[in-house]
Amino acid sequence: VSLAWSAFTLWQVYHELSQARRAAIALRAGIYDDDKAARNEAAYDLADAASAAADHTGGVWWRLMTWTPVVGDDLAGVGAVSQSMDAVANDGMRPLLSSLDQLDHVTVDRRVDLGLVARLRDPIEQARQAFVEAEQGLADEKSSGYLGPLQTRYDEYAALIAETRRALASADKALDVLPELVGAHGPRDYLLVFQNNAEIRATAGLPGSWALVHAEDGLLTMEEQDGGGFFPETAKPVLPLTPGEAQVYGPQLGTYFRDANFTPDFPRAAALMDAQWARSFPGVPLDGVISIDVRALSYLLQGVGPVEVEAVAGAVLTKDNVVDALLKVAYERFAPDQQNDVFEAAAKAIFEASKGDIESPLKLVRGLDRATTEGRFRISLLDGPDADLLDGTRVRGVLAGDDGSTPHVDIGLNDATGAKMSYYLSYTIELDAAECTDGVQTLQGSVRLGQSISGADAKALPDYVTGAARYGIPVGQQLVLVRLYAPYGGRISDVEVDGQAIDQDVLQVVELGGRPVVTLTAQLADPEGTELSWRMRTGPGQTGDTELRVTPSILPGTSDATVASAC
Repeated sequence: VSLAWSAFTLWQVYHELSQARRAAIALRAGIYDDDKAARNEAAYDLADAASAAADHTGGVWWRLMTWTPVVGDDLAGVGAVSQSMDAVANDGMRPLLSSLDQLDHVTVDRRVDLGLVARLRDPIEQARQAFVEAEQGLADEKSSGYLGPLQTRYDEYAALIAETRRALASADKALDVLPELVGAHGPRDYLLVFQNNAEIRATAGLPGSWALVHAEDGLLTMEEQDGGGFFPETAKPVLPLTPGEAQVYGPQLGTYFRDANFTPDFPRAAALMDAQWARSFPGVPLDGVISIDVRALSYLLQGVGPVEVEAVAGAVLTKDNVVDALLKVAYERFAPDQQNDVFEAAAKAIFEASKGDIESPLKLVRGLDRATTEGRFRISLLDGPDADLLDGTRVRGVLAGDDGSTPHVDIGLNDATGAKMSYYLSYTIELDAAECTDGVQTLQGSVRLGQSISGADAKALPDYVTGAARYGIPVGQQLVLVRLYAPYGGRISDVEVDGQAIDQDVLQVVELGGRPVVTLTAQLADPEGTELSWRMRTGPGQTGDTELRVTPSILPGTSDATVASAC
């Protein structure tokens, strides 16, 4: 009788969790497709199935079953998932879905509805708390001992819960700071910088054009626009450079607006841009610097919808063509003195369209979140009442220093061709934790770089794209500076270029804020390209997972990763 009842209980739980999984897939599809009816039906089915599974696994009999030899830990994992899913489906999804229904009304008459933003905070916080509890319910379980199929499903579920919890935490933070950012308590002025991925910089791309954005009482307006060359190069750095910065990046980090983001540390780049701004516009102090690259614009257009740009002969920019239109076609069709006009017109058109009647507010929010995650959208608030609002958030783009037990590895790429050849640049990164000795991890990494066009074909490109050998780089090739930032208190060794070792005495290692930095060069002429490899040691006590951050490329996606600890 005991065996029969146990088997029946297992069948019921399996059936309910299968139903819940199908409902969750349908729910996700309904959310992504903005299909409210399908979404709500799936949410009801999910809540019903999750509640049933939680009931079956929440009693004394199931707890006794978890003591069964061999499969007891698996049953404990199933019970944890059932209870967690019940909390998500009944306490998390309902307030979350009610918030989604109101996204269409966040902007009214091209102005942010500050009252609605305030009302959204409670349901988002309720949803976030439900996912926090759901994640905590899984914390005591270890899936490594589960049967294969169960382990895979369990890990997928745990990752999804953690991902959603982080997203809700970001949404909660965004709702908290948004009123201040859009001028709820006084006007704010921001320098909005558009990064051109066709000429790569450590934070994404060349600051090719900019706009002054004024925010007041929820209304955002674009007041001024121009190209990055508007700001004259200065004889001395606009802010004092540290000895490490001067050695790694050279004085142009502080003398040239379009080189301020040689550093991957966006707050530092923003401070340098702000100092450049103050020289030209002393009467308009900035409250912050916002940066976005062209690939991120394609993500935003998924929600905004197609945008017509008159300056591009009436072209319609979409999520599918905006990258090629601005970073390839514009160079083929327009003279250099016209290209800035094209970029400025496109930026203004997308900016204005994002405040109006957009196709999908949810997809716009998702696009902005994706751009932030991939390092393509950054905000740095300057000295003032809002300076610390974004502390601890990914959108700041801070180059990490001493972070306790967490080691950080950063890889920053900068073009040294003086051209727009980065449109054809591709690279892949690998990083692994090889061993751990006395609380110090040894990391092994490599980056392979190439260009998607042959040198011969590249010679036929416009001079503005190839650089016309401006800095001695043969036409059709490109030179990329690759900077490796080792963990705080760590070291870099065993550097090789295409298998050829670089003598440690020759390797120039510079300490920057407690982190060793090495600059390597890669001259590319074909898809095969070149490979750089190295070994790093973390600082003492850095036994946690390694956080890898890499300059975003023109291609969608990211090379950022969390590398499992060897300790």
